[in-house]
Amino acid sequence: MRTGWVVGSGLDGSFPLGSAAMVDEDTTIDREEERIRVASLLATHAPPDWEKRFRRDELLDAIVDTSPLQMFVMAADIRDSTTLMKEAVRFELFAKTMDKFVSAVRRGIGTPGGWFDKFTGDGFLAYWVVQQGADDVAYQRRFVEAAGNLAHTANELVQLFGHRVLEDFRRNSRNLSDGVGLSVGLDAGPGFLVEIASELTVVGPPVVGAVRMVTAATRPGEIVSNVYLGEHLHDEQEGIYAALGMRATRESRPTKEYPRGQEVYVLRFGEGSA
Repeated sequence: MRTGWVVGSGLDGSFPLGSAAMVDEDTTIDREEERIRVASLLATHAPPDWEKRFRRDELLDAIVDTSPLQMFVMAADIRDSTTLMKEAVRFELFAKTMDKFVSAVRRGIGTPGGWFDKFTGDGFLAYWVVQQGADDVAYQRRFVEAAGNLAHTANELVQLFGHRVLEDFRRNSRNLSDGVGLSVGLDAGPGFLVEIASELTVVGPPVVGAVRMVTAATRPGEIVSNVYLGEHLHDEQEGIYAALGMRATRESRPTKEYPRGQEVYVLRFGEGSA
């Protein structure tokens, strides 16, 4: 969250350098109208309390101006979802279970301040926005909070799918692949919220990176992070993130861009994380 003077128009000498800028009342009105319009597009994406969590006008201006926002992006993939659908005894029950899962995902992401971008048919995209603070301390506090919420939510969703959602799919399946499960990829960096076909969508390097990380997962249930975010989580796993019961382990995984392997961090939670 334009118009300019034409050089040589004869007006460029009317305002000496350093003079106060004139405020165009129509421009101010147009800006507020754009903010209101963009705010209406946030309804299906932003957390329910976004106007309290964020500096409203600053965030809306960044979206209107296509300015970069610091983001943590989550890409999730339901492994073997096509097989799961084909093996369904009753397709309407498969669709109902999927709808319940997506609704739970929206709530689970929105409650700790996350933004739900879209359901992709076999997964979803979500993100956390970190606004600049009044100073570096305020920004770091928001950064730490968002990173912790991202990791915790990723684990909560993996557990939800494995212990609750998969049971509903199992009751409606002729056969069930051992490869069914939810895998999650995480990335961080500057991203953009842009309007495409009257919908807001997240784009930018962290989106590409999160998708790359989820494809690097070798089995369902894995949560894989890029190096930038993984280093941060690893360094603080015994400190500010100790309550998560998480271990961030550096590994090498082949990816499309780095077929010989690239460094990633695999996040493990609970008793098996040691």
